[in-house]
Amino acid sequence: MEEFIKHKVNPVIRGWGRYFGIGFSSKVFRELDMWIRRRLRMIQLRSWKKIKKFHKELRRKKWKGELPRLRMNRWRSSKSTPVHTALPIEWFREQKLVFLVDIHKELHSQGE
Repeated sequence: MEEFIKHKVNPVIRGWGRYFGIGFSSKVFRELDMWIRRRLRMIQLRSWKKIKKFHKELRRKKWKGELPRLRMNRWRSSKSTPVHTALPIEWFREQKLVFLVDIHKELHSQGE
């Protein structure tokens, strides 16, 4: 996933963020960041294919309670709490995902 993010996703996010960064508010960028992370969670779920891999990741993250049953190829699954536990925002930082909000802050802090 790190290679996919580094070579495919990050250049698009950087380009889009720098092009539209002056005109859009940070709220729009925050919402787009959430959508991008949700889409990447969906891609990661699909790459795991089997729910056993997902459960293994939840156990590694110290999931409390019953292990959930969900479809690994459904868009709605990517919004569930267990998926957010298995793939938190910190995971995306570890994968070196570029955040639009960071680009927005960078562009607007230069003007001060």
